[in-house]
Amino acid sequence: MAPNNRDLQFPWKTFETIRTTGSIVFWATVAWGVLMLPLLVVLASPFLNTAQSIPLSIPFLQVSNSLSPDGTLDDTSAHMPQTLFQEIDSLPSQPPQTASNRSPNQKPAPTQAKISVLVDISRHRLFVKEGDRILHEAIASTGSGNTLVDPRNPERTWTFETPKGTFSVQSKLEKPVWIRPDWAFIEQGNPVPGKMADRLQPGVLGQYALGFGNGYFIHGALYSNLLGQDVTHGCIQLHADDLQYVFEAVQLGTPIIII
Repeated sequence: MAPNNRDLQFPWKTFETIRTTGSIVFWATVAWGVLMLPLLVVLASPFLNTAQSIPLSIPFLQVSNSLSPDGTLDDTSAHMPQTLFQEIDSLPSQPPQTASNRSPNQKPAPTQAKISVLVDISRHRLFVKEGDRILHEAIASTGSGNTLVDPRNPERTWTFETPKGTFSVQSKLEKPVWIRPDWAFIEQGNPVPGKMADRLQPGVLGQYALGFGNGYFIHGALYSNLLGQDVTHGCIQLHADDLQYVFEAVQLGTPIIII
């Protein structure tokens, strides 16, 4: 049976209405866009100028691409944009020292730790150290702690202790000659001489002596069987072999820490 044309009339009118409405909306949107385009251009012009000032290449990405496996810059960094070097030069801090930007005459910073001497009085040990690493350990004799009083002047006394604190090597002597102080004569009950020549005594300090101030020295032991005891007048005594090692290992200014 043929469909009734009256039944199709309502759907067809609905379709025509939707199509007409959609066409009106489309052309209205196009017209609005055409009218608003000049305004959008005016508003966006400041941002377009800023974007033009940004370089298309990113220097720090080129730097990272030029890193060799060991972490230093290879020769490809020579092709980096000139603007990158200008930006680095304008920074307040210096650029990191790498293989590509180090001056030919500039030596890299030394990595070797500083040499120091540590003396532990309670353990009677002397250590030569490089940073935290111990290079050499030696048995040492230190101050006895005894006190000497001048019988002719009771107000004049000496206490024979090895000083504690931080010092430094102030002198390095080979074949040192001991200039005997007053207490050396008073201790033996002898008169104090008036001539300097009578105070000189070679051969009692060993082959070497390292002074660290106020008359204190690291030197050899006259009696090696007393090493490791509190028997000195304040100086630090070592065996001849240990003394030679210390003398050759340290320089003037080397820190001496006594605890």
